[in-house]
Amino acid sequence: MRILFTASDWRGHYFCMVPLGWALQAAGHDVRVACPPTQTESVGRSGLVAVPVLESVDLTTMGRMFRYLETVAGARPGLPLHPYTGRPVASLDEFDVAAEAPRFQERSLDAIRRSYDGAVSFARRWRPDLVVHDLTAPEGALAAQLTGCPSVYHPPGLFGTAETEPGVDLGDGDPSGSFPRYGRPRWHTGHVSYVIDPSPDIAVPPMGDALRLPVRYIPYNGPGRLPDWLLRERVRPRVCVLVGESAAAEAAEMPLLRATIGAALREGAEVVLTTTPAQAAALGPLPDGVRVLHGFPLGLLLAASDAVVHHGSVNALMTAAASGVPQLALAFTDEQTVVSGRIAVTGAAIALSALRSAPEEVEQAMVRVLTGTARRAAAARLRDVIAAQPAPGGLVAPLERLARTGGLTSADLPAYA
Repeated sequence: MRILFTASDWRGHYFCMVPLGWALQAAGHDVRVACPPTQTESVGRSGLVAVPVLESVDLTTMGRMFRYLETVAGARPGLPLHPYTGRPVASLDEFDVAAEAPRFQERSLDAIRRSYDGAVSFARRWRPDLVVHDLTAPEGALAAQLTGCPSVYHPPGLFGTAETEPGVDLGDGDPSGSFPRYGRPRWHTGHVSYVIDPSPDIAVPPMGDALRLPVRYIPYNGPGRLPDWLLRERVRPRVCVLVGESAAAEAAEMPLLRATIGAALREGAEVVLTTTPAQAAALGPLPDGVRVLHGFPLGLLLAASDAVVHHGSVNALMTAAASGVPQLALAFTDEQTVVSGRIAVTGAAIALSALRSAPEEVEQAMVRVLTGTARRAAAARLRDVIAAQPAPGGLVAPLERLARTGGLTSADLPAYA
């Protein structure tokens, strides 16, 4: 069987699909990952075969553009980052977002159209039996329709198909009009029939009429090497502080991160900061007792940590949940606020707005996450819920059936406690 994955330029959306790709490949199926050229290395390092036929849209710049527009409209406090340089602005007048945003949008739409064309062209040549597409790569859904095979949506968890809240409601899923260009109805997530969903059973997002295929979340954050110091027995608590790419290094982020680091150190904890070199430099000189890592796989680190502070991305939330580690999520966007709240209701996390929380509030939350026994117990329960869901290998037979017959029911799915 031939299975085509389509992956966007956002690595976190692809990473969540890697364990399923491994399972299908181990079962003897041919797996290909259509992706932008910028993803080729990430896909190859994960052990799967990249097909760089998609076009990349600069999602980081797009996010900054939206945040600039929100700030100009008065919907967002403080000053944003310059959309193109990523540097803090001293005044909103430094960038004419009203003039530049439409030009950026049209360039992005042109890239999206070319990406759809690349996916369709490859699928017509390769003839997949099944397509799996990620959160921001619905090119796979169109390729499946045009080649007559089923498609399956594989979000990273905590995202549904019938969302109404800002940030997770993807709205028009086909802004480039590519489905109509090929004679198909305009697409959105409400058209999804099947969802491979790693969300914990106690935090399932709205799925509408789609059939949910539960799967265990297996953390994959890229390859890495396990250092000796992570194997040694801890003599004091360890707090992981994550500054991921999707945090966008907002200027408002720095005082809060320094506050969490200071609070953890005062509690006698060791702090491990994992980030990019640029974001580490933006934090400035760090106190003694802080170990800095660059691009280190979060799953490996959390296996030997007692608490984690992060920016509220789905991959950070899900990796921490699967690791049974209490979390402090400092959300910067509507999306991060919604998905962080879905983990916070389990009791395993505290979710705060990074834009509306004072450093003192964040320091207190850090102490509660590190020292609270109830939150630690809730994190352990959440880990057990995730571990009870079917492993990716358990979905191989249902997906084979879907490719063979064109349909699935809940009776075809693996049973689990």
